Amino acid sequence: MRKAVFIIAMLLLAPLPTVGAEEDTIHLWSDQAPGFVLLWDDSGNLTSLDPNQPIDIHLPNGNWSLVRLIDGIPQDDSLLFNQDTNASSFLNQIIPNPRLITGGAHLDLLGPIEKATSLNATWSSMITIPNTLGHPDLPNSHLGIEHQIMSEFSGDISLFSGWLSNHSGIGCCAYDKIDMVGTGNVLPHIENDSWGWSIEANLSGQADSRSTRLLWIPITGDLFDSIDLRITMPPPHEIRYSPQSDYITGLPDDFVIHRGEIEVTGNATIALGTNTAPTASWVAANRELPWLPYNQPTVIESDCIDTSIISPQSRFILRSGNTTLLDENSSNITIDAMFLDLDFSTWLNLTLECTDPQGLMANISQELYIDGTQPTRNLQMEYLHGDEQMPVIVDIGQQTISIPSGAVLSGATQAGDDSAPPVDIRWTSNKSNGWVQLGIGNHAWDDMFVQGPHINGQHLSIEDRHDAKPLTVYNLNLELTDAAGNYATQSWDVVVTDRTAPNPRPALSVDGNYYGELNYPIEGGSQIVVSMEESWDDIDAIEQLTWSVNLNGEQLNFGNSWSEIESFILPPLTSGRHVLEVNATDSSGNTGTHSMLFSVEPPFGGFLQITEVVKLDNNGPGEPGALDITLENAGQGETIFRLCYIQDCTSEFIAVQATVDGPGNMTHRLSVTEWAAGDVILRVEFDDNSSKEFVTNLSVSSEMTPLMWILLLLPPLIGLIALWRLKKQTEQDDA
Repeated sequence: MRKAVFIIAMLLLAPLPTVGAEEDTIHLWSDQAPGFVLLWDDSGNLTSLDPNQPIDIHLPNGNWSLVRLIDGIPQDDSLLFNQDTNASSFLNQIIPNPRLITGGAHLDLLGPIEKATSLNATWSSMITIPNTLGHPDLPNSHLGIEHQIMSEFSGDISLFSGWLSNHSGIGCCAYDKIDMVGTGNVLPHIENDSWGWSIEANLSGQADSRSTRLLWIPITGDLFDSIDLRITMPPPHEIRYSPQSDYITGLPDDFVIHRGEIEVTGNATIALGTNTAPTASWVAANRELPWLPYNQPTVIESDCIDTSIISPQSRFILRSGNTTLLDENSSNITIDAMFLDLDFSTWLNLTLECTDPQGLMANISQELYIDGTQPTRNLQMEYLHGDEQMPVIVDIGQQTISIPSGAVLSGATQAGDDSAPPVDIRWTSNKSNGWVQLGIGNHAWDDMFVQGPHINGQHLSIEDRHDAKPLTVYNLNLELTDAAGNYATQSWDVVVTDRTAPNPRPALSVDGNYYGELNYPIEGGSQIVVSMEESWDDIDAIEQLTWSVNLNGEQLNFGNSWSEIESFILPPLTSGRHVLEVNATDSSGNTGTHSMLFSVEPPFGGFLQITEVVKLDNNGPGEPGALDITLENAGQGETIFRLCYIQDCTSEFIAVQATVDGPGNMTHRLSVTEWAAGDVILRVEFDDNSSKEFVTNLSVSSEMTPLMWILLLLPPLIGLIALWRLKKQTEQDDA
């Protein structure tokens, strides 16, 4: 792959041809992407092509060659052209036996492989390269080795062989960060369709004082890196670790590193060491050993660890007393108590042997217990709602649990098992995504349960929110699992009943103008229409609700059904502040209340009433006097008036305006020139020449003199004297 990158880089970095007039060019095109190719003229000048785009390029007149690349190697067939050419058929051709670089290398570490000790090794390698690819250290390698020999060595193969011998290094490695050295014999070979060389060499290295030996294999991207490298070493030494383990196959003491598959340059690092016994362990999925269930098979996986490139051989041996039940060379074992005809409460012995390729072994053994009894539990569930004083105990024996919306449901679980290990407690529900409650042995939880997202609300259109919705039903599941994998389960349907009040939403329209819930002052005398269409209940249809309306604490008899209450007109209202209260009750008895405060403004104009008159003197008819007159105005706007008694009037006043909080109040004094006998009658005269009379509770009369008192009392006195004398005379006559 890296040599392909090298050649493609040369191609892409080559300058595009400079073209002149159209008649001095030829056209190369295709209806498909060319992939990785080489394009050059008679002089060997490269021209780049995008491997992922169809060809559409104008080239200078001349002879051109187009060659396909496979793994960076130019293939035998080429497209030669000197005129407009369609390359599609050439690019579509299948190459059945592509030309590739072949060969291999072998590094044999003879030893000793020990710290602070010299190392002896042998090296052998052979590489064969198609003659369509030249040597990268000579010019125009894309034109092939034959062209290079002709142009650089005048066609003398012996000269090229000598040059190749001097330019072919061993290409080995470094031992403990120091390059291994030695002399090698290079033997070039040139065939009709290939060329290359072979090397035989004796190498040496020097170990440092660390306990672990490091072997560095350089990956430089040259031709030689494309062939595999085999590494062998004498026992008991082996590979212990390599970051490039994905590219290494074989045995710990005889392995191959596939250098051509490593797509980055640098060093492949290999740690060498003395063979040691592997480590033995196992893993039982969803099991806590030593406990095994009776009615479920248990799979136990070996976890034998040795080197980074090969796993030791695993052997499982299962015994019951002196009887061998299973003996398997496998990476796992399945223990099925029913299949093996075992009884409850049976003890078994399991042994795992881990053996590496050089015969070293490690083992692990454990006693296992067949547990066939489900875990047990004590469970209590209850719920508490804000409307309740005490928690309500839930009957856990029922499949369905009914709780009011907004209630807090709680569960307390105590789990046990006859074989003693603690029991895992797991609660799950679809109440919310990922809802789970976990515990071991003892566990308690509580959570609020409400209606789901399907309920009515302002998020829905008016038509949709008026329809009935189903009650929310959640599933609730309890699972107890002991260490052996035995489990016990129980499930419930949790029905959330309706405990949420309806939402009455009155909106006002005044004389056909929409007010909604805004507290705008309403002009007195306006028609006020109340619309209830924006109301809803979370569960019930709007037609299922019963209604009542109160205005200022007094119930209005509009009816109780939706058809009667959907829209209604308020009776005429006096000025001031008013409270409208709408109540809605659903089929579950939940009542929702909405109160709306609004104000009615006083009417425009002067609406004056005299509320009090005080006479400031005791004078009688014909005498002067004065009155303090108190008035209230039930209207708003500028009203000009004066107060009059017979011919006496005040100056003009502007009446105090009424507000939503009450009438305007004022007091003015009226001076009287001469009182007339009789009732005091006042007038309110307005600037439009209209007037209004008010009869007060006052009257005017003359003062009583002593002579007038004598004349008033004398007749009754004379009558009394006459009656007395008549009675006296009657008594004398009778005597």
